[in-house]
Amino acid sequence: MIGLVAGGDEQALSELYDRYSRPVYATGMRLLGDAQLAEELVQDAFTSIWRSAASFDPSRASFATWLYRIARNRATDLDRRRRARPSSAGEYGLYALPGGPRPEEAVDAWDVSTALSSIPSEHREVLELAYFEGLSQREISRRTGLPLGTIKSRTTAALKRFRHAIANPAPREARGE
Repeated sequence: MIGLVAGGDEQALSELYDRYSRPVYATGMRLLGDAQLAEELVQDAFTSIWRSAASFDPSRASFATWLYRIARNRATDLDRRRRARPSSAGEYGLYALPGGPRPEEAVDAWDVSTALSSIPSEHREVLELAYFEGLSQREISRRTGLPLGTIKSRTTAALKRFRHAIANPAPREARGE
């Protein structure tokens, strides 16, 4: 899909925006701690993708990693600009946020999201309920109305598919990148 963006396809850019704008915004909020700057980061990152799509080299990094680097660099620029202005109460520098910047976590989150989106919805559902909501298999069975045995077998199948998806990401063209 990034090849289409490099060719000027606005629809392809729109699809990439739909897929990746939320993680870029979340990264902006974590790094900058400001909703307005996080929104500016999203806009700047996708403008940069539009302008420099032809420079993307899939042999060097995945699209998500490339996008994260663009977003991270732009967040640093936005933070420097903010610090150059007189600061107001409650503003924090990029490195003053609790825990500091952790780029690997954002890229890992995107990889997990991509892997989850590649498995069937019934498998994704049990993993999301177990790992993101902290439900036990019995609680998942009650919530979904499915027998406990079905939940156990779906969990096993889901974990196998997820491990395979993480270890063997789909080629970029198949993922639309």
